[in-house]
Amino acid sequence: MKKEMKSIGILCVMMIVCAAVSLAAISSSVDIDVSLINQNPDPAEPGKYVEVKWKVENAGSSNTENVIFEVLPKFPFSLDPGESATQKIGSIWGRQIGDNGVIVTYRFKVDENAVEGQNEIEIRYSLDNGVSWQKPGKFYINIRTHDAILNIKKVSYSPDPMPPGKKAILSIELENMADSLLKDIKISLNLITVLQTATSITYNELSFSTFGTTNQQVIKNIGAGKTKTVEFTLIPDPDAASDVYKIPITIEYSDELGTNYSKSEVISVIVGDEPILEPLIASTNIYKKGQVGEIDISFVNKGTTDVKLLDVELKESDYVKVISSANVYLGNIDSDDYEIAEFKVYVNDLDDSRVPLIINYNYLDPNNNRYEEQETLYIDVYSNKEAKKYGLDGSKSSLGGIFAIIIIVVIGYLGYRWWKKRKKHQ
Repeated sequence: MKKEMKSIGILCVMMIVCAAVSLAAISSSVDIDVSLINQNPDPAEPGKYVEVKWKVENAGSSNTENVIFEVLPKFPFSLDPGESATQKIGSIWGRQIGDNGVIVTYRFKVDENAVEGQNEIEIRYSLDNGVSWQKPGKFYINIRTHDAILNIKKVSYSPDPMPPGKKAILSIELENMADSLLKDIKISLNLITVLQTATSITYNELSFSTFGTTNQQVIKNIGAGKTKTVEFTLIPDPDAASDVYKIPITIEYSDELGTNYSKSEVISVIVGDEPILEPLIASTNIYKKGQVGEIDISFVNKGTTDVKLLDVELKESDYVKVISSANVYLGNIDSDDYEIAEFKVYVNDLDDSRVPLIINYNYLDPNNNRYEEQETLYIDVYSNKEAKKYGLDGSKSSLGGIFAIIIIVVIGYLGYRWWKKRKKHQ
């Protein structure tokens, strides 16, 4: 009997030694790393759900099988009834890391009485199908009670867009999404940012200035579920380019327990003005009915904002037939500049002395707002008699040529007579 007990003891010792050797071999060739990669939403809110994802990686050189992942939820986290706390991962290959790591996802209910801050959630994993377990470390889920949520509900400004160099009213509506009072609320527009290095400090100013107030407004309090609006008067710089500008905002406030909060947000405003594009008849050599000629139409940008992708079309009508291409692409026109569209047309012989030119044109402003417009310009045409009277038929030039020839002949004749008389006296 003693001999049998001794044999059994030796066998147990051998089994323990083999298991230890096997575990040492596994630990030396398998290197499991578990990391929490994200929670959604962040922060989580009491009384609602949060989705949590972990990544499981094997930095070792050997494969491992029968991997099980398990969460150990405790207050304030819980799983829905019927949802398992364990997930069988199966095999994880050696060097299965980075983007190839295994993603494990759980959905937890956050208790309504959860305390704001970092709340621990425990997990463990097994490499031998649940025989033994290991805990990788501590993980925390961020929770913020809805009692401290102050939301920017709406941002508006007038005029929209904000014209450069002119006043605009920026309105920010704040909403207390809590069930308790929030107080001492400070809203600051961060129009100047400070960039500090080891050797210098640089100030970066946005293209806005406040007018009549500072860059900070204060609200005494906002009741639970209520909203209040603050207003800033802003003036974009006169030379501010038409664009979308981002303005950082800092909001500081306190709850009824005296806990202080601070949050940073970014709002966007559009700076720009409606383009003022005016088409004009720059020149023409058409003065009579039934004539073919050229018409130059100048597009002048009289506004403070640039124009781009300008496309022009001259419409045919009972008055004119377009001989050249009816469409001309002019592209971009800077502020206080112009471009010319050239057309070759035939003017029909009609009774009217004013010929209408119907022009369709479309373009974009710098913020890609599209404009489509139509204008009617006029050129005056004359009868042959009127054109001759006003010197528009070329007759003036012909008469001037005849006079020049006569003068040359007279001067030549007088010169010839003078030369002949001198020769006779000699």
